[in-house]
Amino acid sequence: MNSVPTPTATPLLDGLAERIARRDQPPLPALDPYAPEQVMQRLLAALPPLVPGRNQRGRTVQARMLYCFLVHEALTARNLADAANIERVAGGRATAGLVAAGLLRWAYEGPRRVYRLTRWGEDWLLAIGRGEGPPARPV
Repeated sequence: MNSVPTPTATPLLDGLAERIARRDQPPLPALDPYAPEQVMQRLLAALPPLVPGRNQRGRTVQARMLYCFLVHEALTARNLADAANIERVAGGRATAGLVAAGLLRWAYEGPRRVYRLTRWGEDWLLAIGRGEGPPARPV
């Protein structure tokens, strides 16, 4: 005689009900939204409207430079390129694009040109870092 009990419908229906309940729940985020990779992805996605005509490599350089301003308030071009781990020539092109976009400004401090975020650049970078919509660009 067969000693294995035959399953009843109640546990099977309960299993189906659990699957249906999980189906309607949003999936849990797998990654920390504030992880450096996630912030970089948001920066890369937000830059194209501000800096048209740049290719992906140029936008990556600009995103890396902007990411440095999360830590530093002001940097020379050389320090900025070193902090972003990029070549100085690429850094010079990237800073020119970011200044033209209104995100960075520069001023001489002694013999060196120092770059800082503009007021709007600070607000923009904070919003992108938090995952919020960027503020309107000033006129």
